[in-house]
Amino acid sequence: MTGSTATISEGVIPDSELEHIEASVVRAASEAGALVSSRFGGVLEITNKGDKPGKDLVTDVDKASQKLIADIMAETCPDHMLLGEENPPDEEPEAADWLWIVDPIDGTTNFVNSSLIFAVSVAALHRGVPVAAAMWIPWTNDDGYLLMHARKGNGAWIGDAKMSVSAPSESGVPVAGLHSAIPRWFRRAFDVQKPLVGNMGELRDGGSSCYEQFMVARGSMQYSITGFAFTWDFAAGTLLTREAGGKVLALDSNRRFTEFWGWGSDYVNDSATYGRIRKWKGLVLSGAPETVDFIADNLRPKRPSLFGKLKSLVVS
Repeated sequence: MTGSTATISEGVIPDSELEHIEASVVRAASEAGALVSSRFGGVLEITNKGDKPGKDLVTDVDKASQKLIADIMAETCPDHMLLGEENPPDEEPEAADWLWIVDPIDGTTNFVNSSLIFAVSVAALHRGVPVAAAMWIPWTNDDGYLLMHARKGNGAWIGDAKMSVSAPSESGVPVAGLHSAIPRWFRRAFDVQKPLVGNMGELRDGGSSCYEQFMVARGSMQYSITGFAFTWDFAAGTLLTREAGGKVLALDSNRRFTEFWGWGSDYVNDSATYGRIRKWKGLVLSGAPETVDFIADNLRPKRPSLFGKLKSLVVS
């Protein structure tokens, strides 16, 4: 999309406003990434969000990262509202037109264990649709990180380099030897049809949904099947992937992969909308369009009860 305006969800938003919002989320991801990086490998205050020891970890760095992002949002986009993974409100507020969906550290368990597979993810949604995003990951370059950013219709970028998803095979069959990401439990939930058997690529499960989507948008992974995970695990990554020329599908209520554009359906400025977006969980397939379509055509969900055991909330 080019020109001075963009049609986003409902209404037309000037590109100058989108540029400002993109710059704000880039600043937030960059400064939060620097904060997180400065604490890597150091002493952390670690607690559990759930009742199972060692599960759903949260650190003081997660909380500090989210607060830093919230402060930058309040300074640069004061009419926007933050919806982050950490510190959920006691009472759900009425959803604003603009929501910043934030994962201050995606891959906290990796971070706690001094693994470099984690990410800081920030996305701005207009009435539920991602329109600007930035994601920071640690990297072994002179800067010590990579930061990818996008706004709707303008491509995905790292510095001056425009990103592109991995080039697909002519038939869409995943390429042998190229990295692909699927969850560990995947084969318990899906029957893999004959054309896909033995043709799923070099499989990985890195422990960070955002990181995997970053790799897809960068062209370092040919596709990912990611989840079941929350809105903050996908808000930035889905936009980065699309702007890098990719396609994004999500499992729908009929347990089929269908095209996914965000959380804009039936968007109302009320607490129910805010709660719906906060509680949403999904399974997302992303990559080059031909690859994604081939994979979706060759997966069949197993018995519905298994999805219940996975505690999933499929896309409606």
